[in-house]
Formats: sequence, structure tokens, C-alpha cells
Amino acid sequence: MLEVLPGILAQDAAELREKLFFRGFWQPGMTAHIDILDGTMFGATCFCDAAAARSKTAQRAVSTIPNIELHCMVQNPMPIIEQWKSIVPETIRAIVHAEIERPIAPILDRIRELRLETGVALCPRTSPDILDTLPQLPNRVLIMGVEPGASGKPFLGEPILAKIRRTRSLYPSLTLAVDGGMHAETVQSVVSAGADAVVATSAIWSAKRPHDAYQHLTHSTSLPDIRKI
Repeated sequence: MLEVLPGILAQDAAELREKLFFRGFWQPGMTAHIDILDGTMFGATCFCDAAAARSKTAQRAVSTIPNIELHCMVQNPMPIIEQWKSIVPETIRAIVHAEIERPIAPILDRIRELRLETGVALCPRTSPDILDTLPQLPNRVLIMGVEPGASGKPFLGEPILAKIRRTRSLYPSLTLAVDGGMHAETVQSVVSAGADAVVATSAIWSAKRPHDAYQHLTHSTSLPDIRKI
């Protein structure tokens, strides 16, 4: 089954809480993809204070917090990652951008020290060949299907599909996820190109019934048998 990670790009604490504790939505094993933007990389900002999520985690009788994947679109990700790890124990993975203006390998090492899975995000212009410069591959690569900064942008099409195919050929055992412009039609195309997972934001939260939209994305596309093993 395709892994679909509902994306959360929150503008304030209320929106972050609303989506993290959306009644009846999150089921055991699901992972939320939290966008982290502070204006230092892509000019956009969002709300990403872990304390807002932690303030509700004790209320398990009302709702269950999902696993958390952090997508750090910032130049200095470690303080944010460390905050989420210390405050929200459901944090399982941190993704940083290959385009960061500091050595990325020590950042990935520090993420591993925190006992989190690692991820590297690649903007549309960034070649997957950059992964060859790392002494150790991350747990997954996040290929951006749009220019980062806001949700709702259209998928960039064939150049991204070609990049997915090339990344899959270079790193056949690496988990590949795609973020940006994901809806029913584009999900099918990226999976056919070699993706294992997708991040869907507008396609889920703009729907009248977010849970139905999530289920449709999850079950409408099957991974090729070779990647189910």
C-alpha cells in the first residue's frame, strides 16, 4: 500500500492543533508531515512551535497524535529538531534540505544521535547526484515536485518524473517520497516513476471530508510488486 503522509503547513497554533488532533482522522501508524519554514531558505514562514503540539498530547481520550516527520526548510534546523524531539516523543524523522548553506553530513549525524530517521529533500533544480557526497545515505529522500514555500502549487511534471526515475536507478533500495502538487492523478505518475510515498497537503485538507480524501489517495494507487517486498 502506498504511504501517504498528510502534510501540515500551519499559520498559527490553532491550525497546527486542529490538524494534529482532527477528530477521527489519525489512525495508528499514520505519520504527519510537518512543514518548518522560518524565512531563511525560501522566503516563506509558518507556525512550527512544538509546544503547541505538546499541550494536547496528554488528551489521548480525545484524540491521538500521529507519528511526526519534520520537513525543515530552514538554514539552522537542529534547534527546531531538538525541540520537537524533546517535547513531542512521537517525532520519528527529520528531513533537511540538500541546499542548506552549511555542511549537511554533521546535521544528519546529529539527527541520528537523537535516534531519529534521517531524510534529505531535493528542490526541483537539485540533482540526486548530490547524495554521492554523503558518507552515509539518509533513510529517505524527499523529491520536491514544486518549488518550496507554499501548498497548492501545481506539480512540475516530466522533469520531476525523470528525476524520480534517475534517483530510483541510482539508489534502488532508498525510500523515495515526493512532496508538492500531489493529488490522485499526479500520485499515480510519481509511483509509476519509482516513488514509495507522497506528501499530500491541499488534496487532503481542502477536501470536504479529509479522511475520505486520504483513503482515496492511499488506496487508489498500488506500488509495483517489486517494491512491496
